[in-house]
Amino acid sequence: MLEVKKFTFNPFSENTFIISNKSSKAVIIDPGCYHRAEQKELDDYIFNNQLDVQCVLHTHSHLDHMFGTAHLLSKYNVKLWIHRDDKITYDSFEKVCELYGIPIHKSPIPNPVFLNLHNPFQIDDITFQILFVPGHSPGHVAFYNKENNFVINGDCLFENSIGRTDLPGGNHSLLIQSIKNNLFQLPDETIVYTGHGNETTIGREKKENPFLV
Repeated sequence: MLEVKKFTFNPFSENTFIISNKSSKAVIIDPGCYHRAEQKELDDYIFNNQLDVQCVLHTHSHLDHMFGTAHLLSKYNVKLWIHRDDKITYDSFEKVCELYGIPIHKSPIPNPVFLNLHNPFQIDDITFQILFVPGHSPGHVAFYNKENNFVINGDCLFENSIGRTDLPGGNHSLLIQSIKNNLFQLPDETIVYTGHGNETTIGREKKENPFLV
């Protein structure tokens, strides 16, 4: 049984996730911790639960989902994994921070590792099927764990809403297609952990989401 711990960080109210198993192996997804106090909150949880951080994953690399990435890679000496089509988003981090007037505490590493869509991503018994769901960003992915019945879906599908598509690389029709062709193929009872806001389920969004019904 995996444990999913959610933190909500930064002025964008972004959801960061730590997925851990009984062996205390842990994977961090979309670390949005920006302020020192937020980084400390994440580090304290890792320390207090004696977690062994294995890697950092991005569903996508918008600034609010990666503020804490450089800190974690340095502190825990781990690698970052993203989809290759989102490298353009990742590389724009400093420019977008400048545009928003947000000071950068630590610049991201230049060379993340690229995910392989054809094979599950596995750390110990933490296994994710990688779903390619572009539209909010060019290389957006979701991480589905069948055994524990959940998907970390970033900014694709929200409770009664969908991700915005007016940012560079966004495509509304592609996002709708990604949700219906990929996320909506998951079982209705699948818990959807979203990049902002509350959890929902695939079945609920099929029936009630005004953007998709």
